[in-house]
Amino acid sequence: MTAKLIASLPIFEIFIQLKTFHMKNQKRFTIFFISISFIALALLFSQCKKEKDAAFVTPVADATINGRVVAPSGKPIGSAEITAGKYATLSDKNGDFSLKVVAGTYKLVIQTGDGHVFRTELDVTVGSMQTIVLPEPDGVLKQVGALAFIPGNYDHIETVIIDSLGYTATALTLNDLSNLSTINAYAALFFNCGLLEMSGITMDSTKYANLHSFLAGNGSIYASDFAVECLTGDGFLRPSLNPNMGRQHHEKTGSGVVFSCITPQIGGFIEDSSLCTSKSGNVGMINNAHIDDAGIVNLLGKDSLDVFYDLGGWEKISLLDTPFSAAITDNNLGNGVLAAKMDIDYETPGGVIFYTTFHTHPQGAISEDVQKILEYFILNL
Repeated sequence: MTAKLIASLPIFEIFIQLKTFHMKNQKRFTIFFISISFIALALLFSQCKKEKDAAFVTPVADATINGRVVAPSGKPIGSAEITAGKYATLSDKNGDFSLKVVAGTYKLVIQTGDGHVFRTELDVTVGSMQTIVLPEPDGVLKQVGALAFIPGNYDHIETVIIDSLGYTATALTLNDLSNLSTINAYAALFFNCGLLEMSGITMDSTKYANLHSFLAGNGSIYASDFAVECLTGDGFLRPSLNPNMGRQHHEKTGSGVVFSCITPQIGGFIEDSSLCTSKSGNVGMINNAHIDDAGIVNLLGKDSLDVFYDLGGWEKISLLDTPFSAAITDNNLGNGVLAAKMDIDYETPGGVIFYTTFHTHPQGAISEDVQKILEYFILNL
């Protein structure tokens, strides 16, 4: 049997042919059969190894998905997360993104926060060495959770939600907080500074307990300046003859006794040891406040900003501790934390709280940077 004939036969036929030939020429070809067997086994092993190595070759991410994330109003959304399978990226401050993937069909997800309030999903197919650009409508970040706000004397966060971004939000009253089923219909609540003064209604244990349950059920909250009282308490034992007395103060100064942050204040569902404030902020510009939140840094493309306080007596954070973390701080003038975030399993699964000492709609115009930060807080609840 020639080498050329052996090479042309399948491996197992080689064994059959050799076996027949071997029986006729047993003594002469025993050594020859053993040698050829080893060669055949080596060929088989080599073939299996090649197939195994081929199966472990990592596909090259040579396809690209480009797009731009925008709000319904057309405003660009920075720091949005874009994912396709195991591939992920963030949009830049102009809302643009470029995502490298392996060729295939994906469920592309665009979201901010954990995606339970703002999220867009679409099917995308991209070929090898191909770059596709999403049509503009596909990049619109959709609102998938309902939002509600309580009006206040000094702030109007609803103008940012509705007018600036183009989303929807429902106006509630402070009394609506007494009904858990009412607030549970929303994914996030917004508390404007001055809501207590505007409504003439006080917080109470039922409202605080409901907000605690709302947060534990994955609801999120944004509060500005005086509205911290909806989180930590109003800090007052109000005289029965004058229940409105001292409504401008968070700490217990109305009774002539000033309590420190270590002493528990009245009301609230957030511990005073975690967040404690006093109305002691001054009018003026705070320059080069440091941005601690990585998402905001990515959004603005810098790690500092200027913040103007046009009203005195704003709620200065005197104490901030776990589970809160600083988002923006000013250590130059001793103003401490200007914006804070609570993002933990307060109760599984737990929502998010953003709190800013600066206003969402002050008497003067807010800066472009502050506007973008407010939009960021709204979108990441």
